[in-house]
Amino acid sequence: MRIPDLLKRKLLLASVIFVAVMPILASALFITYRSFQQAKLDAVDRAKSLLSHISEKQDELIAQTLQSMRILVLLPEVRSAGKTCPAFMSRFITSNPLYDNAGVVSPRGDIVCSGLAPKGKINVSEREWFRLIVKTRSPQIGGLQFGKISGKPGIIAAMPIIGADGELSSVLYLSISVEWLEDVFAEYTLPEKSVITALDTNGVVLFQHPLKLDNEPSLMGKPYPNEKIWKHIKNAGETIAPARVLEAGKKHVYTFQRIESEDRAAMYISLRFLESAIYRDAYHNAVTLILGLCLSLVATFLLAYVAGNYIFLRPVEQEIEKLNDVAETDPLTQILNRRGFERLAEADLAKAGPGDHHAVLLMDIDHFKKINDEHGHAVGDEVLRETVQRIRGVLRESEIFGRIGGEEFAIFIPLVQRENAILLAERVRVAVDSLPFETATGKLRVTASVGVSYATNRITLEKFLDRADKALYKSKRTGRNKVSI
Repeated sequence: MRIPDLLKRKLLLASVIFVAVMPILASALFITYRSFQQAKLDAVDRAKSLLSHISEKQDELIAQTLQSMRILVLLPEVRSAGKTCPAFMSRFITSNPLYDNAGVVSPRGDIVCSGLAPKGKINVSEREWFRLIVKTRSPQIGGLQFGKISGKPGIIAAMPIIGADGELSSVLYLSISVEWLEDVFAEYTLPEKSVITALDTNGVVLFQHPLKLDNEPSLMGKPYPNEKIWKHIKNAGETIAPARVLEAGKKHVYTFQRIESEDRAAMYISLRFLESAIYRDAYHNAVTLILGLCLSLVATFLLAYVAGNYIFLRPVEQEIEKLNDVAETDPLTQILNRRGFERLAEADLAKAGPGDHHAVLLMDIDHFKKINDEHGHAVGDEVLRETVQRIRGVLRESEIFGRIGGEEFAIFIPLVQRENAILLAERVRVAVDSLPFETATGKLRVTASVGVSYATNRITLEKFLDRADKALYKSKRTGRNKVSI
């Protein structure tokens, strides 16, 4: 009777373990579901961030252009629009690659001076920006449109030139190139096979990134082929909701940005990406998690049947700890991932006093995409690992360090003074920039930009990160390899 009793006990133990592990399996399924949802939200948030950045960049370029025009309209070469004007404008656009063309237009709309040589007589009197400037005598910004001389898409900025008699003498115009969009796109890691399209207010494609798609002709200068998406854009108000569309048997997600000029739509930016691309990492992690858990269950039953309590319970505990570590550890750098960083930082915030001050540093490796493109992703991985080791060397145990994006890292500093937080941020920056990185392709100089947010725990961790992100953007916008707060 002893053998059947022992067998019953082992089977009972296995049943108890199975019931006990069921909540873990349910938790794994719930985490998997949440991972898929979060992956989609993160992709849409990154897209919105990019599109918002484009709008801000355009405003910055327009302000810069208007300042240049205020100076140009005072110069005699421009005001006279005489024989020296074309050569002057040609030199101007050569030294300022931001502009595709520059010139002067008569009050009747004839281009009388151009940095690029026109093919015959060109009249722009039908352009909306010209009609408005004649009517209002004030500077105007036109929508994105193809230039009649350059043949390239550009944003027209125009300023009236008033004669001594107080009448409109001529109009100075500059055509802002859209090549700056490529620089903006290079700063962002987008999902695989993403397509960014700029459309004018009539639905004509003005710009496309990447410029050439697999087995697809360029759409530049042609009507946007997806009428459903174009109707969605035109029927929307100032805010255009994301769209989910089935195309060629694949589900795509679209996000949009309405770019305005003088309180009217100047162009629309559309970002399209494969829904499966944003779920790929989440799917891989889910399969790994579930398969690992299933294998653990099988091992648990076998160990419970063969060896009993002692040998059985220990592997279960080890597997649970391993699953927790995997869920909160970045596999490449072996530091906290975003989930682990947020959990520990929020715990520190929760137990701190109401008057305690804390800081969050956001650090981003400068031109990391260029390192991957020129040296390969293996070298990029080496740079990430070496960056982590260098930063670890200047941190204390109380400071929480995690990788929260591709080349973006976060550091939570509890109970710190403002000056010490800035000093640590500078030490982090110097640690990265101090010595060349030894890689498989040779030595590389790597720099990093840092943003700092400093406050009490009256604000949430999300707000800390948002402020640090804005400071990081300031560091990148003003030259990179620096610290901003």
